[in-house]
Parts: sequence; C-alpha cells; structure tokens
Amino acid sequence: MRTPKQPRKIKGEASWYPFWYGGSYCYDFYVEGQRYRQSTNVCDKASIKIAEGIAKAVHDAAWARALSDAPTLKDAAELYLAEFGVHESELEKIVDYFGPHIKIDEIDDFLRKQCAVDVGNSDVQPQTRRRQIKTPLLAVIRNAQGLRTEPQVDNARERYLTPDEMERLIHKAKNPPPSVRDPDRRLLKMIAFLLGSGATPGEMFCVMARDVNRTTGEIWIRGEHVGAGKTKYRQRMVRLPDRAWQLIGDLPSKGRVFLSTTGREIVPDGKRGSTSIRQFRKLCDAAGLVSDKENNEPVVFYTLRHTWATAFASQVSSEHALIQRGGWKDGRMPARYRKRIPEDLGDQLRTHGWEFKP
Repeated sequence: MRTPKQPRKIKGEASWYPFWYGGSYCYDFYVEGQRYRQSTNVCDKASIKIAEGIAKAVHDAAWARALSDAPTLKDAAELYLAEFGVHESELEKIVDYFGPHIKIDEIDDFLRKQCAVDVGNSDVQPQTRRRQIKTPLLAVIRNAQGLRTEPQVDNARERYLTPDEMERLIHKAKNPPPSVRDPDRRLLKMIAFLLGSGATPGEMFCVMARDVNRTTGEIWIRGEHVGAGKTKYRQRMVRLPDRAWQLIGDLPSKGRVFLSTTGREIVPDGKRGSTSIRQFRKLCDAAGLVSDKENNEPVVFYTLRHTWATAFASQVSSEHALIQRGGWKDGRMPARYRKRIPEDLGDQLRTHGWEFKP
C-alpha cells in the first residue's frame, strides 16, 4: 500500500491541526487510510481557536467511525438488496448522497430528513418523499441492526400418500429391491407404525419395548427423550389400527423397538443422520413415489405423519381426538397436517384394511 502523502500542517502539531491555505484554515489528515482534507471555512486568521475546534471534532469523529462496529450504509444497503431485492434505484441515490464511508450509527433523524429533502424532488408530495427516501433508508438501517421483522415463509408440506400410494410403498417394503439394504424388513415396521400412529420419526426411534401394549393395541409416546419432543403435550398414548399391527409383526423384547435397517439402535439427537433415511428414499423411488409436476415434494418420513392426519380425520370426525392423538397443543398444527379430504377417502382406506378409531 502506498504511503499517504504527508499533509500540510504546522510543524510539531497534531496531524489534524489546521493550517492556513488559500484564504482559510484547512485540515488534512488520514485515519485508517482514509483522507480527510477540507477547509474549516474559518477565513479570519485571528480565529485559529475556532478552526482548531472544528478540525479536532472532524478528527475525533473520523476515529469514532473507524473504530465503530457498525457497518457502512453502503454495506448495509448491499445486504438489504441481496436479501429482499427491492428499492434498488432509490438506495443507489441514497448511498451516493451519503458516500461509501458513513456508518449507519452516524445517520440520525436529522440526517435522514436532510437526505429526504436533498435527494427527493422538490415537486413531489411528502408521502412520495417518505416512500422513496425515508422508508428505504430506515429499512436498510433497521435490517442491519437486526430490528427488522424477518419475513416468514410458510413451507407447509402439501404432499400426502393416497391409499393406493400407501399400498405401493408397503408392497415394496415387503419386497425390497436389491438397491435397498433391508434384509429384515425393518422399514416395513417403521412405515406401518408411522402410518398407523401419526408419531414423528424422532418419537418412533424413542419407543422402548416396555412402551408397547399389544393387548390394547396401544403404544406410549415418550416426551422426555431427546428427539421425541420435550413439551409435555407430546407425551401421549397412540392406538394403532389392526392393519398396522399386522404389518409390524414381531418387535424386540427389550431396548428400542424400531431399529436401523442394519439392526442398530437409532438415537435421534438431531446431530446424526440415519442410514434408514437413505434406504427409505430408495424404497420410495422403487415404489414410484418421486417428485413430478403434480407432486413436486419428495416423500420423506414426515410425509407419513401428514398422511396419517388426513387418513385419521377421514374416518374419525373428532377434532379433539385428532389433536390428542397427534400430540398437538391446539388445532392450529392439525390444520396444516390434515389435507383436503375426498369424500370417499375413508371408504378407500377401509378397502385396504385401514380402520382408524378414536
């Protein structure tokens, strides 16, 4: 980096100390590589003290800016445009007005008003000036400070399995292709449990042998295990249809009952993935459950929870039962999981042996 040229100054004085040049006192100094060179507009040689105060104030403000953690308005505007992509033309004028070095914590209410007056056209209405100057400028500053409300995108899943798709997946789970490593048909047990209970994948992997009651057809869902949901309303008893129990078959008599396709216990700690997830994806591909123009969402384990909510609601009219069985706190989440239900969905499910009860 080239060494900055030494500014004119009175020998022995601070770098900011004013000097007489061209009919006024001026200052010329560098702070962190940025040059500050300008007249103080003090044109009376006898008023050196006034010029000193002005030059020192500029010097102190320059160092305060250099040491501030706040981003520059230019950087904040670039971030805002990258995130939201709006007000590009307005922000270009605003950044040009303030320059590339001013930081957002230096722009107070007075400077914002002054910018609106200087940048905005004089013949526009006040509300137009506010929309074109004040609003974009304040939005950039608030966004950089973390004060702007983050937009919420609703990514609710829309995909669920029809009865025919359920049976295609079950058929492939019974007869996995060579590409799926599942010699003991453990994916079949998982699929049947998730379709029959509405539990989450994490809750499924936390089920212990002592939680299973085949006599009543019930399974206790633990709320305290990692991955099973820690809120109290998640602890609940679920009742599986007979069809689900028939597909599940035998379960281990101790420890966790839903194991990986290689026979290992799965600890859903949120940090490690599971080989079962990869095998499940291969199984879905083999069953033809792939993304297409009509269904552009991939089928995942959570799709089976959406499928259960829709199937259960088609045969059980009780909203309370749906909320309680699904482990939700209120009716807001079931509304996201329960899809549009065809009038004959309940009958289609019964044709395949699925009978849900409250």
